[in-house]
Amino acid sequence: MDTDITVSLIREQKPVKLLGQLEKKYQVRREGNGIYRIYGMIFPMQVIVTKELEENRHVWLKALTRSMDISQAERLLDSYDRLEGEKEREKAGVVVNLVSDINNEIFEKIVIGGDRMSEALKRMVLPELGELKNLLADKDAELADKDAEIADKNAKLADKDAEIAALKRMLAERDTDR
Repeated sequence: MDTDITVSLIREQKPVKLLGQLEKKYQVRREGNGIYRIYGMIFPMQVIVTKELEENRHVWLKALTRSMDISQAERLLDSYDRLEGEKEREKAGVVVNLVSDINNEIFEKIVIGGDRMSEALKRMVLPELGELKNLLADKDAELADKDAEIADKNAKLADKDAEIAALKRMLAERDTDR
């Protein structure tokens, strides 16, 4: 029976208790470093242990962690750079976005480091930076308009203050004339 669905549980550490419970009812087989398949369930299921995966062979799977380091992030981005098909890049971009969200500090270091920023990350970040620049330009224009309004109101207030001062002088002169 071919199916398009496989349930994958991804963990950094091996879930020993879970695998032990599953072995009581199903067949659990280690298919490779960090990959455990569970046979006999309604859907094919696998448990992926990222700490056990081979670094170079499973770059994309190993990236699905909250404890990524800079070299791992750079390997992922290099792998992304090597993708050729547009659909492949689009799907991989989703993974890179997810991974960069959950490992934000590492990707910030790469972005801030500038010279170490891969072409993939530049391509992914530059459109967002362009949008941010446009948004900031719009906000700057709004602030300039508000500043102009405030300056206009201040000028009108200054005119009113001058008018009040002139009226006070006129009243004071009239009172002294009496």
